[in-house]
Amino acid sequence: METKLNQKRMKRVRRSCGFNSGIEVEADGSRGGLSLAWKSDIGVTLRSFSKWHIDVLVREGSSQEWRFTGFYGSPYSKDRSYVWNLLRHLSQDCNFPWLVAGDFNEILYSFEKRGGVPREQKRMEAFRDTLEDCQLMDMGYSGVWFTWERGNLPETNIRERLDRGVTNEAWLLLFPMGKVQHPPHSTSDHCPLLLTTDNPPILGGSRSFRFEAWWTMEDSFEGALKEFWDSYSVPLWEKLMRLQIYLKNWADSIRSKKAGLKRRLAKELEFLLAKDRDDETMSRIIDTRIHLNMEIDKEEAYWEQRARANWLQLGDKNTAYFHKCASFRKRTNSITKLVSEDGNEATDGSTVLEIATKYFEDLFASKGIGDSRKVLKGIERVITNEVNESLLAPYREEEVWAALKCMGPTKAPGSDGFPALFFQQYWHIVGKEIVAKAIANRLQNVIGLCIDEVQSAFVPGRLITDNIILAYEILHTFRQK
Repeated sequence: METKLNQKRMKRVRRSCGFNSGIEVEADGSRGGLSLAWKSDIGVTLRSFSKWHIDVLVREGSSQEWRFTGFYGSPYSKDRSYVWNLLRHLSQDCNFPWLVAGDFNEILYSFEKRGGVPREQKRMEAFRDTLEDCQLMDMGYSGVWFTWERGNLPETNIRERLDRGVTNEAWLLLFPMGKVQHPPHSTSDHCPLLLTTDNPPILGGSRSFRFEAWWTMEDSFEGALKEFWDSYSVPLWEKLMRLQIYLKNWADSIRSKKAGLKRRLAKELEFLLAKDRDDETMSRIIDTRIHLNMEIDKEEAYWEQRARANWLQLGDKNTAYFHKCASFRKRTNSITKLVSEDGNEATDGSTVLEIATKYFEDLFASKGIGDSRKVLKGIERVITNEVNESLLAPYREEEVWAALKCMGPTKAPGSDGFPALFFQQYWHIVGKEIVAKAIANRLQNVIGLCIDEVQSAFVPGRLITDNIILAYEILHTFRQK
């Protein structure tokens, strides 16, 4: 009778929060019990449940279906082995992007607990081994580091990170900006987990121009570039600024024409492969394959540039690999909040930009006028007249081209947004106006004369870590004596 009352009470709580749909698992006496709730516009399909978990498939609108498991780890050692084996069993049938979240009642590492008796190493290892066997990884968090706290006195206070979200790789690819927050809590000893799958709001300001590698694969690109380049006789920096606007408009027109082209070509190829073979069908199959492979190559180039990967694996197309690299890089580089000098936390775009701008303005602002001559006193002149003349000599076209060839095609572009790929591939159009890498090559020949021996990080063939190793060896020697 008490169990039924608890279920009815849980349903009332769920509905009062605006969740008309849900699943309740009966409590074991006066303890335990699980509930999963969702709104009517989300499709949820129940897969399995127990007093330790609720496993469902989730679909929102036309988006891809993914798997969610609400999990409760046992606080008792007698049940812990069973619970970890249950999670392993659930992982065996995982053909979906998968998120597992809840109170695992265990920590992964000793630093996830403060106060009380230290956690046994074998308990933490069992949890780590379970996640590894299930191919699940911790999502991390924002907010306070702990999710459970007990004790109101410093000497009795215990804090642990018992609650978390863990996912497989497919889920992170589906939601690359997914994150877990630990919001403030006051009525429970456990912190709620707030899971966000949406991308964070884009901070104000226009997106800087970046030359796209896939543009070079379009038949119309070179002709459009040559027509633009020959029509202006202005300084290079101004021509590149105008070219940015021109290429943005050109790319928008191309993109609108090619929307869904890869999908249409794949369907057409599937239709042709099912037909009987004759000369016309074979010709159409070959032509469709060529065009489909071109679109795949363009997509691969797009993600390769974002991943900043400089190698290719052998075998099938690497779009998934590059997409994964780019997604993780975006996730790592995202700034969702900043803390100002006075300790206030900012999350809205305009305030974040204001804090960042002020920080760097203060960092690079002059704190007064110094006399550089005092710094240079006693420094011996090492650049001879002959070396200086070679540095000042006019640049030759072959010197610039040699410098350009040794640059990574899509590595970090300059402030104008054009990578080396642009100048390498269209040297015959734009080649007479660039010299930046050639300057670096000239300096490389004489930089060894200007750098002191102890500044090893700036001299080719030396490593800054050599200094660290030497310092450790000296310290080790002192300790031995």
